[in-house]
Amino acid sequence: MKQVYVVKLGLIGLTPTALVEKGRNLVEKCTGNANLTLPANLLTDLGAACDALEQANLAVRDNGGRQDHVTRDARVADVQDVVRELAGYVQAQSEGDHEKIASTGFGVRKQPSPVGVLDAPANLRAGRGKLPGEVHLMWDGVYGRLMYAVYITDGDPKDESTWKLLVQTSKNRYTAAGLTTDRAYYFRVQAIGTAGAGEMSDSATAKAA
Repeated sequence: MKQVYVVKLGLIGLTPTALVEKGRNLVEKCTGNANLTLPANLLTDLGAACDALEQANLAVRDNGGRQDHVTRDARVADVQDVVRELAGYVQAQSEGDHEKIASTGFGVRKQPSPVGVLDAPANLRAGRGKLPGEVHLMWDGVYGRLMYAVYITDGDPKDESTWKLLVQTSKNRYTAAGLTTDRAYYFRVQAIGTAGAGEMSDSATAKAA
């Protein structure tokens, strides 16, 4: 049986300066990496978050005021959030392959025990977004998931041919944008793990803002 490896974030114990170095190394390793297909803005967001954290580090060094420390803590959290999102894509697309994970700049660890076919995400909720053309989605997390696949249709939800993949995300929430205002859309979500795609959720519907 093929050994499955899991992305090791390596965030625990990192100083803010070391976190900047780690983030930039990930950007370098993942840029043009043939093992990955990432959202267009993900590496750009990580680079920008690292730049902002570096500036916050300099402010703490030069001034060291309370607000400087608060700002730096917020910038640390920003970098960590993007690193976690990137790790989700790496895990899903590497399928647990040691060399593919290592090629992205992340560390690896063995999967302690295989997780079988995943349950369907429960409690999918859809509601009008804050901006025109948006629908906000939330659902309960699924243990063992690497990513979630979100599907959409504005046709008959009972007709499987109308469903299209909207996005893959490591988070259990998503805001769909660019939709037609006041048009009703249906959504459903599927968890993806080391054993492949799990059961499909029930659908939820909402009109776009």
